[in-house]
Amino acid sequence: MRTLLIAATALLTGCATHTPPATPAGPPDRIEVVYSPATMFFSIEDGGAARFTLSEKEDYLFPVTHDDYVRIRDLLQPYREKGLVCAREEPWEHNGYLVWRENGVETRRPHESICYAEGHREAGRGISRAYYAVKAMAEERWVPPPGLPDPTRMTLTWLSWGNMQERWDIPRGGDASWAHRDGRTTTFAVSPADFDRVRDLFRPYEGAGFECERVVADLPYGRLVWSQPGHEDQELGWDRGCITGDAADVFRRVDEAEAFLMTLRDRA
Repeated sequence: MRTLLIAATALLTGCATHTPPATPAGPPDRIEVVYSPATMFFSIEDGGAARFTLSEKEDYLFPVTHDDYVRIRDLLQPYREKGLVCAREEPWEHNGYLVWRENGVETRRPHESICYAEGHREAGRGISRAYYAVKAMAEERWVPPPGLPDPTRMTLTWLSWGNMQERWDIPRGGDASWAHRDGRTTTFAVSPADFDRVRDLFRPYEGAGFECERVVADLPYGRLVWSQPGHEDQELGWDRGCITGDAADVFRRVDEAEAFLMTLRDRA
């Protein structure tokens, strides 16, 4: 009898302490608000990550809490049934949408954001409030990724039909050089601070492309090359025939960099 009692006690103890295998958790609930697919949207996960995207250069990923998710979910709840639909025909195509992904089930509704029908702006007030709430989170929490390894040299070159028109070769401290298509050359000193000042002008374009629509052909074009030991060169190219996109901003930075370098050169 004593042996049976001991065996029964051991069996009950084993049953009491047994933990069933955990069931794998599915993906977190998620909401997406899309204005233009792949180019302008924001999304938020329940206690995970959020993303706020306005363009290729303005794409922010950052952490959010469950409370953040609930706040945005509640603002968007009125659109769960029908979405946001324009009350009149517009001459453009609406390609925005709203998506709720909950417990593995997706609900998709139209998001017709650009609409001039009476009352449409007020109807979209909840989406607008969600947009600015997520935008504020992005500005507060986004941590920029590591930049390019610090370059030790930059080269700014203007060309026309493949021929060099002007070139600035700038080390991070030491002897810089300027060369012109007519054969003139000048060597002048630059400090690490001078180099960093020029680099800072173009820092927003490190690792990014130049976006524009070229409307005037056969104008000069140019490039800035960042060189880093042990790394492939990085390049920003531009074309004076461009008048849209990043053109005005890039040309302003190029002009400012050249004006500064001319000052250093002419002091030599």
